[in-house]
Amino acid sequence: MRARIRHIAHRRKGVVTESEKQVQNQSITIGRATDQDIFLPDTGVSYQHARINLLPDGVVSVSSVSRLGFYIEGNLVQNCLIRKRGELTIGAYRIAIDIDQKQKLVDITVEKLAEDIVEMQQARDRPLALEQTWLSKRQLSWLGFAAILILFLVLPIFAFKDKHAAQMMQDMNLPGDDLWSSGEISAPHRFFGNDCNRCHQQAFVQVRDEACLDCHDDITAHSDPAVFDLPRLHLTPCASCHHEHEGTGHLVQNSQKMCSDCHGFLGNLSMIDLNNISDFGTDHSQFRVTLMPDGGDRDDPRSWRRVSLDDPNIQHQTGLIFPHDVHLDPAGVDGPRGRQVLDCDDCHRTDASGNYMVPVTMEGQCQSCHRLEFDPDEKDRQLPHGDLASLRNMLEEFYSLAALRGGVADAGAPDLITQRRRPGKSMTRAETQVALDWAMQKAEEVAEEVIERRSCNLCHRVRRDPDSKFGWQIPPVNTSQARWLPKGFFAHDTHRNTKCEKCHDAEHSARSEDVLLPRIQVCRECHGGQNAQDRMQSTCIECHSFHQPDALRTSVSRKEDHE
Repeated sequence: MRARIRHIAHRRKGVVTESEKQVQNQSITIGRATDQDIFLPDTGVSYQHARINLLPDGVVSVSSVSRLGFYIEGNLVQNCLIRKRGELTIGAYRIAIDIDQKQKLVDITVEKLAEDIVEMQQARDRPLALEQTWLSKRQLSWLGFAAILILFLVLPIFAFKDKHAAQMMQDMNLPGDDLWSSGEISAPHRFFGNDCNRCHQQAFVQVRDEACLDCHDDITAHSDPAVFDLPRLHLTPCASCHHEHEGTGHLVQNSQKMCSDCHGFLGNLSMIDLNNISDFGTDHSQFRVTLMPDGGDRDDPRSWRRVSLDDPNIQHQTGLIFPHDVHLDPAGVDGPRGRQVLDCDDCHRTDASGNYMVPVTMEGQCQSCHRLEFDPDEKDRQLPHGDLASLRNMLEEFYSLAALRGGVADAGAPDLITQRRRPGKSMTRAETQVALDWAMQKAEEVAEEVIERRSCNLCHRVRRDPDSKFGWQIPPVNTSQARWLPKGFFAHDTHRNTKCEKCHDAEHSARSEDVLLPRIQVCRECHGGQNAQDRMQSTCIECHSFHQPDALRTSVSRKEDHE
């Protein structure tokens, strides 16, 4: 789309001037700086005030670059979306936006009222002039100056310097230095609450981000500024979200509007692959899980992929053969201790915090049933798991020692191996070689039985590989993923009264590749948005943190922005 900008100015005595220009930019800047596309020479306008974005679908979005915002329909906003027509007010200017879909033209009209009309309007708002009273401007100014100086400067300084004077002024109900405080300090900051200079480092200047970062030096940004180059993320101060002197409550805002002001419109920007989200109960996209594709590098962040739970092809490659439905059979499963009925918490346990699940391991959860025994005469002896080299070495060493000692109960073994050998009787070199040959052959037979027919093949997709020095190939196992939704937060501990099968349909899963995470519809059975009446009211901050753990540090990103 293209844009046409018209400037209309009303002069005195009814003179009207008009100028017009066309621009091909998809982003049109507004401000008091002379390099702006729409130049507004008004002290009430920031040098870089706002930006008009022409979106590919024929819609126009207007976003504020400064914190002053703009008015639309009488409301002060920071951003808005215009589909056909809209009228903005910035300073003393009116900006009308008309969208012609057929001609793919955005008509922008900038108009300033005549100065005499403005003066008439101000006169109507001022029905009584000060000159018409018995007070003069000078007398009233000096009187107000003296009162402010005494009440808010002299007396507070006097009380601050002399504690006895402060007590006396308090007994007389005179104002003291507490007038300088706008409210009670919050609980996290009360341990230094009397040291005002800790935060207010410069007189008559709002608390700067540097004061916050002196203590919170490891705080992270909301997103990577190199990927999401949005001025509102880099220039918004900490105090805009964390309001101090509002009581002992927590400093973190939990209002849904704090997030929806931006995330309700991010999906309209082509540079960002995010959906518009404004309310969990009514306007929230399906959950997207973070998975590692088959053959990906777990240590490379670029290898991970976020996949929607609505994707029909979604699957998690675990490298295992594991049917949940078999293990959760109500009739139970056969184990070393007989028939045993398993529950979810027999294998899945939370960590010390109670929030996340501990990864399932062979030694921790599986080996109590899937024992790696290999010799009927040595039932307490088990093979090592997950290491074919150690498995082969153990079998070779075990049967080599048995062959050299003799007395092995194996009908297929040579007499030299099955006969007991008298203590002190040594073997000839030829007998030793026969014993070792049998041991190597026996170790190979047991390894083949354990790996291909009796133990390993039950859970792993074993494949013979003549080129491997171990003889077999077993795909790596991927069961160590503790967090599936790293962009959000979920605490199992707070949901401990909910049965596992309400969220995880494991009883009907016959494949280890199934992703058994609940869809958003399951969560909405209990949780709604901030204004929900029939469900639990839930805001964005309950599941998402503004400061992302994997983003750049705030101090680093802001330092680079100022350089």
